Amino acid sequence: MSMREAWNKSWNVNTTGTQIMTHTFVPLLLKSSDPRLLFVTSGTSTLAETEDREIWVNKIPAKGWPKQALAVPAYRSSKTGMNMMMREWARVLTEDGVKVWCISPGFLATGLGAGQEANKKMGAGDPAIGGNFIKDVVEGKRDQDVGKVIRTGSIQPW
Repeated sequence: MSMREAWNKSWNVNTTGTQIMTHTFVPLLLKSSDPRLLFVTSGTSTLAETEDREIWVNKIPAKGWPKQALAVPAYRSSKTGMNMMMREWARVLTEDGVKVWCISPGFLATGLGAGQEANKKMGAGDPAIGGNFIKDVVEGKRDQDVGKVIRTGSIQPW
């Protein structure tokens, strides 16, 4: 896949597709007695933490060209775009009483990226952590953090 294809695919899946699907289903959401809109984002999407060189994705590559081509910049940029999209939905749906969040579940051993086993070897957690986190948000345990990007125990910095 070319660089352009990788970037377009990341934005199509994580941002554009999510926007279109949300727009399509908002009329159904507004019929709920307790409407909640959750987007799953990534810890790699935070701008504030990009200078933390202890995080693997922020390591500075060796001098010279070409650099190792990774899909990570496309992914994390599209998730940062999703965070802004969430803020827009939070603004637009405020008067409708819709609670909106981006959920950043952490690095979990899902089938995404390098695959479940490879992710486990890199230190990924149990995917059930993300499922339980989402359940907690749906059940109202993070209502005080509406309109934010939230992690299991904190608010993710922008």
